[in-house]
Amino acid sequence: MIKNIIFDIGGVLLEYNPKTYLDKLNIKEEKRKDLNDIIFHNEEWRDCLNGLITNDELIKYLSNVNPKYKEEIKEILSKDNLKYMLPPKRDMIESYKELKQKGYKIYLCSNITEDTYNYIRDNFEIIQISDGGVFSCFEHISKPNVEIYNKLIEKYNLNIEESMFMDDTKRNIISADEIGFKTILFDDIEQIKDVLKVNWEKK
Repeated sequence: MIKNIIFDIGGVLLEYNPKTYLDKLNIKEEKRKDLNDIIFHNEEWRDCLNGLITNDELIKYLSNVNPKYKEEIKEILSKDNLKYMLPPKRDMIESYKELKQKGYKIYLCSNITEDTYNYIRDNFEIIQISDGGVFSCFEHISKPNVEIYNKLIEKYNLNIEESMFMDDTKRNIISADEIGFKTILFDDIEQIKDVLKVNWEKK
């Protein structure tokens, strides 16, 4: 019986799509692919997610390496634009709260920078109403490394057989499967309702 539900944040509770985000900022089309690769697909971005460098340090490094994109890098990584990068999925947040009300323990496991963590904490209730969570920026490790799941299990004494993990990224689901979580490669709320159907009706 599932008692603990572990949520990813970006792509599950909040929208997260770097390509769409660049569209919203009106970045010229011919620059988008380069900027997506430069910012979101490199070791320095991973270091920022893992809390090894700050967002400001990331901006400085990427701007020095890619001076022709200096202004775009500053704009894309500006804390002021997180609202465009991570708009809420209102139906999912409501379902998240409903699951909490129904008696499930809800946890978070997310790869996020410290600035993003602060933004989410200050603008949404998902961190405050959760029963706990682990975040890459504080644990200095990120999904799909199984150690971040082990940290969650140890920190909250979770029974793996009673725990379900959902994420929108397949490689994260594969590693969560390896340690025994029931998993959902997230698409929409109906998947959760299908899996929890019996419990959903009883609670």
